[in-house]
Amino acid sequence: MSASTEEFTITRTFDAPRELVWRAWTDEAELAQWLHPFGVATDAISFDVRVGGRYRYTMTVVATGDTYPTGGEFVEVEPFDRLVFSWGMPDASVDEAPRITLTFIERGDQTELIFHLRGYAGKPGDDDVYDGWNETLTNMGRHLAGEPLD
Repeated sequence: MSASTEEFTITRTFDAPRELVWRAWTDEAELAQWLHPFGVATDAISFDVRVGGRYRYTMTVVATGDTYPTGGEFVEVEPFDRLVFSWGMPDASVDEAPRITLTFIERGDQTELIFHLRGYAGKPGDDDVYDGWNETLTNMGRHLAGEPLD
């Protein structure tokens, strides 16, 4: 991975057991429903959740039709506890791409998710990567609760 120390963290607590939150991150059918910021759709999703497995999906901006292919490689897969993967262009080198670490913490009937992205600066209100992931996690929470997504 790049020597960059640019990073940010978003922490959310979901009213769902850890196994369901894990499945939302690792099952293609689940991911296809919520893995996008507001005003964006997710298409052509493929997730091979195992160390060395690759994933890819395409985000399409609903208003403009602009597409953003996204993907990476899984680096760590510890079911129900931790998921680490590179993130960016689908065929980017795992050593040079930003890296996302997801930590799933059981809190009774709830799950605390710590989303950490290293290799890309972001902050609330950036109208870019931080806000996009923040909206995506909002959609995930709505999906888990059976509510409509934005």
